[in-house]
Amino acid sequence: MATPLVLASRGAHAAAATTTSTCASQHLAAATSKEPPPRVRPKRGATKSLVLSHAAAGRMDAALEALAAAGSRDAFLHNVVIRGLADAGLPGAALAAYRAMLAAGARPDRFTFPVVLKCCARLGALEDGRAAHSAAIRLGVVAADVYTGNSLLAFYARLGMVGDAERVFDGMPARDIVTWNSMVDGYVSNGLGALALGCFREMHEALEVQHDCVGIIAALAACCLESALMQGREVHAYVIRHGMEHDVKVGTSILDMYCKCGDIASAEGVFATMPLRTVVTWNCMIGGYALNERPEEAFDCFVQMKEEGHQVEVVTAINLLAACAQTESSLYGRSVHSYITRRQFLPHVVLETALLEMYSKVGKVKSSEKVFGQMTTKTLVSWNNMIAAYMYKEMYIEAITLFLELLNQPLYPDYFTMSAVVPAFVLLGLLRQCRQMHGYIVRLGYGESTLIMNAVMHMYARCGDVLSSREIFDKMAGKDVISWNTMIMGYAIHGQGRTALEMFSEMRCNGLQPNESTFVSVLTACSVSGLTDEGWTQFNSMQRDYGMIPQIEHYGCMTDLLGRAGDLREAMQFIEKMPIDPTFRVWGSLLTASRNRNDMDIAEYAAERIFQLEHDQLEHDNTGCYVLISSMYADAGRWNDVERIRSLMEEKGLRRTEPTSIVELHGISCSFVNGDTTHPQSKMIQEVSNFLSGKIGEMVDPTNQSDPTSLESRRTTEPNKHSVRLAVVFGLISSEARTPILVKKNVRICNDCHHALKLISKYSGRRIVVGDTNIYHQFSDGSCCCGDYW
Repeated sequence: MATPLVLASRGAHAAAATTTSTCASQHLAAATSKEPPPRVRPKRGATKSLVLSHAAAGRMDAALEALAAAGSRDAFLHNVVIRGLADAGLPGAALAAYRAMLAAGARPDRFTFPVVLKCCARLGALEDGRAAHSAAIRLGVVAADVYTGNSLLAFYARLGMVGDAERVFDGMPARDIVTWNSMVDGYVSNGLGALALGCFREMHEALEVQHDCVGIIAALAACCLESALMQGREVHAYVIRHGMEHDVKVGTSILDMYCKCGDIASAEGVFATMPLRTVVTWNCMIGGYALNERPEEAFDCFVQMKEEGHQVEVVTAINLLAACAQTESSLYGRSVHSYITRRQFLPHVVLETALLEMYSKVGKVKSSEKVFGQMTTKTLVSWNNMIAAYMYKEMYIEAITLFLELLNQPLYPDYFTMSAVVPAFVLLGLLRQCRQMHGYIVRLGYGESTLIMNAVMHMYARCGDVLSSREIFDKMAGKDVISWNTMIMGYAIHGQGRTALEMFSEMRCNGLQPNESTFVSVLTACSVSGLTDEGWTQFNSMQRDYGMIPQIEHYGCMTDLLGRAGDLREAMQFIEKMPIDPTFRVWGSLLTASRNRNDMDIAEYAAERIFQLEHDQLEHDNTGCYVLISSMYADAGRWNDVERIRSLMEEKGLRRTEPTSIVELHGISCSFVNGDTTHPQSKMIQEVSNFLSGKIGEMVDPTNQSDPTSLESRRTTEPNKHSVRLAVVFGLISSEARTPILVKKNVRICNDCHHALKLISKYSGRRIVVGDTNIYHQFSDGSCCCGDYW
């Protein structure tokens, strides 16, 4: 009966409009000279029909106008308009209509609140949702209607208010299967997989009906969050017992669960037996192979997907790029990139970010830069991935530059940004910037993050301030193994081996289990501080007490330790008996030991082994090895060999890093290179340097006069004109008496400067700290913490 009424009303309305138009045309002059007729409120039945017809046709503006003109307090009509606006994708307008409903004096009911709460959830309008919740309680709707309770629960869960969702759940006098599913899904959407599984089990006990597909899918998602393979198998068994395995969504969720829990064989079994596979199913299988580092299978699955006629989507391409990132070559990734371009999937910010990440992981940073530069919209994830790409290739300056550019964007760095970029600031080695970064991290609210504060601790230690590292460590509420490892290594590189071992003992007393990295830190501490017996004790302990198999890093530390002890033959025997092949690191340690013991035979033997490895691994940079052996030849006066090494370096395109030293004073950093004369106080610096050379009895090595290098080269290599000496002297003349001097050097400190700085520390009464590429040398009262071995 409703439809004829509506049609009749619309017909009458149209006829009246036509008549009015005709009359107006015939009597225009008369009509414009009269007062407009009074507006007649439509009858209730006509208003209802008008609102319903407009809403049914999707003419929501007209429906709103008709409802406002009528001034109706009919809750049914208001609900029709609110729902119509919500269904049209206009949640803001729907909430405005709800407020108009209240203003008109209409009484919301159990049909009003579910739609209003859904709109609040879409908009993230927490306060509006709370107001609706209060109104529903006052009107008695929450206690009487389970549907409204379910909507409240879903609203709070979607906005991350899990506690409020739980209170709604606990206060509901009656719960149906939707209530339980909403609670399980709420936990899942907020990353609380364990609580979701607990609620799912409780639901099974509380309800006499079986789970539906919605609840099963939510439970499987919870298993993915917790990597709970056993619980996932139980859910799978439940699905089979109740005949739900043929539902394609359930089957795809089971497949996804097995993939994310690492059981790719079971995932393949589910995939093979599915009677129907959608594009989502294929995407899930391709993504599962990529997640489990099986790129070849991912590519094969993609080919099979295309053969069966399925349309490739953006998600497919994203999963394929994840697989491409696991290959050694960029060929696969470039092929997928070309396919994406042909299909015109770009621009797409998620896909572009996946491309960026793929190129960075296969070592093609230039391609990553190109993709990043072409992105029309950059999310924070895009910035983070580009910074991570630079860090992966050890392009620290570029990472810092990009980070500073990010700070000028309308985006705020997050947890991942800071954890990625903080290690880059170690390269700069400047305490001022280190403290600025620390302050910025605290202002961002990451001061309680263990991962980030571990990086800050490392940053302070590498910048020469191990005391600040310890302060951070002592204040950390949630110390993990990495925290202890970082602090032990911090003491190690500062030559405080005994303190490092005390930290290791304290760590074990606190119940933390050391890992392989812990023993690298401990053995480094023993090596730097010359604790030979303790080093052997810890090396044997890691195998005997903890069942760890020593890796190449541990053998490298032990080679350093044996070299420090001075028995190079024993060190060679140790290397020859290693169960794994020695690397550059191990032979480099033997070469360093040979240099310190002035044993040219073993030095040449170690250098030859390094050159041999270099022939097999072309990408490894061995510039330091060439420089060290060349320096030993020069000290021995073997200039022909010096020239031979230099020629080899030129053939391989290797260039010696120009020594640079930086000293910080009063928040300002000053940089020096060898023979630097660009500083405004260069004349005074050189005069003081010459004066100190005289006081400590330093003389130019006469053997250097036969060095067949240019006069300019000899001038810049005079020891008291080395960059570190100039930086130290500038620190001495520019700071208050008795204050320590901190200098950062980008290459290893030479023997001459090391010896001179010991004597200068005694003459000046100053503590001089010099950090080179290996450790921090702390010169005080004529000695160095390294024991003249570095």
